[in-house]
Amino acid sequence: MSYHIPDVTKMISDTPISDSTDHNIAELGMLCRRLERLAAVRLAYIQQLETENDSMRADLLLWSEKEVKP
Repeated sequence: MSYHIPDVTKMISDTPISDSTDHNIAELGMLCRRLERLAAVRLAYIQQLETENDSMRADLLLWSEKEVKP
């Protein structure tokens, strides 16, 4: 068993792994569509959270007004 620590600078490649692998246009197109769908889902989720936050904030304001007025 060797406990030698390798020279890290020799392990780093100048070429990113995505550049070293062949891709065809169809695969890249599918990846772009998947990323676009993911972005749309995330945007819809964020909008839903903002709507719920606004609703809760309005409820809290109404509740605090009722508590102040006897």
